[in-house]
Amino acid sequence: MFSVYGRMTALPGRRDDLIALLLDGFRVGGEDSGLLAYSINTAVDEPDTVWLTQLWIDKEAHDTVTRSEPVAAVTRRVLPLLAQQPEGSYGHAVHVHGRGNP
Repeated sequence: MFSVYGRMTALPGRRDDLIALLLDGFRVGGEDSGLLAYSINTAVDEPDTVWLTQLWIDKEAHDTVTRSEPVAAVTRRVLPLLAQQPEGSYGHAVHVHGRGNP
């Protein structure tokens, strides 16, 4: 599995707008995109910071979806909300454990 970790810092007061657009991006990516799980987190001590984690079936699925026009269109709307360039890294999931939502 392929994993993506990112940190985004929104312009002051725009964090919720950023989160809404990130959710839009996941929706337009489609149900069968190869995205297994994602998490959007806020930082307790940094009110404008959002941490993003994604788990994909493989890198090819990630690349295909993120390069698709619907997702690229959402990404273009995200960039003006950012106070600085996003930071991130890629990896391979070694162990995954979770529980389904009730």
